[in-house]
Amino acid sequence: MLIGLICLFIVAPLLPLLPISHWTVRFFDFVRLQTAVIQVILIALAFIFWKQFNVVQIIAITAIAAVLLYQVILIRPYTPFYHRRKPKQQFHKEQLTLVTANVLQTNTNYDDFIKLIKESKPHIFITMESDQKWDDAISMAFPEYIHTVKATLDNFYGMHIYSKIPFKSADIHYLVEKDIPSIHCEINYANQLFNLIAIHPAPPSPTENETSKERDAELMLVGKKCRESQDATVVCGDLNDVVWSKTSRLFSKMTGYLDPRVGRGLYPSFHANYWLLRFPLDHLFYSKDLHVTQMKRLPRFGSDHFAMYYNIAFPLVDVDVPNPSMSKEEVQDIKEIIADGKISARIAEQEELEATR
Repeated sequence: MLIGLICLFIVAPLLPLLPISHWTVRFFDFVRLQTAVIQVILIALAFIFWKQFNVVQIIAITAIAAVLLYQVILIRPYTPFYHRRKPKQQFHKEQLTLVTANVLQTNTNYDDFIKLIKESKPHIFITMESDQKWDDAISMAFPEYIHTVKATLDNFYGMHIYSKIPFKSADIHYLVEKDIPSIHCEINYANQLFNLIAIHPAPPSPTENETSKERDAELMLVGKKCRESQDATVVCGDLNDVVWSKTSRLFSKMTGYLDPRVGRGLYPSFHANYWLLRFPLDHLFYSKDLHVTQMKRLPRFGSDHFAMYYNIAFPLVDVDVPNPSMSKEEVQDIKEIIADGKISARIAEQEELEATR
């Protein structure tokens, strides 16, 4: 039995390396921390119960140790045991404060969330899965947040931005799926223009999209827009992806954007009710001309996600940050991811139409 479990946990963590986007494969990207702990336990059990190692056992132990090392290499940057970025440029003393929160549409603990926002006092806060009831509760409690962008939906993909700072422009886009919005804003702060992009793509799961194609395509489309922009940019939201996945790493590579988790910690934001099954799903990526000086996970408020809080510093002088170079293979990968995601979304839309006839 032990040899069977070891073989299972050799193979399972390697499945996301396959070019397969089905949720049954992508799932093992989410649970790398959990499977790494199980691998350590299995190695310890092997040394306890196997008195003398035969050839098969030696191969099994070597293989699971190698896969464990691979997982540690993936996870390590998002721990305090990795160097944290120390930018050289000077920044404004006044910093932008931002809160992002997947509030869970069925969660009715409006007062707890309102208390959380009143205590953290952000310049801007973003809600996901917010429907009309959530917007009514929030708008009544925070009249000072007079600048808003509202994609009010009751399909668990509603999104709202509430800001004390005026928008230069604000648009709602449906990049891949017709009922899943993203919000793109231009804001003047600290004497410069910056972009704020909020996204919440659907996850690969048995109850949502069967594959990660649509989610991956949306992230790549946002990445392309960021790469074409010369302005400071923040991309944030519930990405329904983990920071060490191939897609998230490709997004960072194509944009050059940074993740404040690097050198700080995992800050797992989901699931708020089950500490053994927590993953870092709520993210913020920022361009290198900015700097996140503080990041923290806020207390529970009834949702299955924790809200995330950030302090963002702006440079005193505009900094020109060139785009990172990309290989032809990476450029081709991005094109294929976008094309596959759009095709998958169209097929799903067609199937939905046929089902309603």
